[in-house]
Amino acid sequence: MKRRQFITAMGLGALALATPFSLSSAERLTDKWLSQPSSGKMRLSFTPYELQLRHAFNLAKSSRTTTPDVLVRIEYEGFTGYGEASMPPYLGESIDSVCRFLSKVDLSQFSDPFRLEDILAYIDSIDKDNRAAKASIDIALHDLLGKIMGQPWYKIWGLNPDHTPLTSFTI
Repeated sequence: MKRRQFITAMGLGALALATPFSLSSAERLTDKWLSQPSSGKMRLSFTPYELQLRHAFNLAKSSRTTTPDVLVRIEYEGFTGYGEASMPPYLGESIDSVCRFLSKVDLSQFSDPFRLEDILAYIDSIDKDNRAAKASIDIALHDLLGKIMGQPWYKIWGLNPDHTPLTSFTI
């Protein structure tokens, strides 16, 4: 099963289980999603900004209170997915490099956001680097699909947030 088929099947199944109306209503909605030709196209936009950290981020050799960031939006048929490209100094990326990469992206060629494999392969083909920019698009696409399906990703993947391991992370 391809990634798109899995996500579609899991999302629509989760929607049917979590929706408080009859199964026949869910089936009609599911049929509409799968068979209705999409007249919409995806649209990507982005906004660079300086993220102000609540507390100083300290490492052995440096400290900072801000980090460069780019907010990414993907819009599709009234839904908006959000992603973020954060550029800590060790990535070697900048707001300029991320914005240059994002300016090359044309998502209007895709009429179906569930074509994740195709979309992400296209994104990877634009340039071999720009990991922060690529991640921001991946995040925005997943956010968009979760909103279309009406479910958070932990539910789509069948995860229980109460059983997640403790971890540390940096922003």
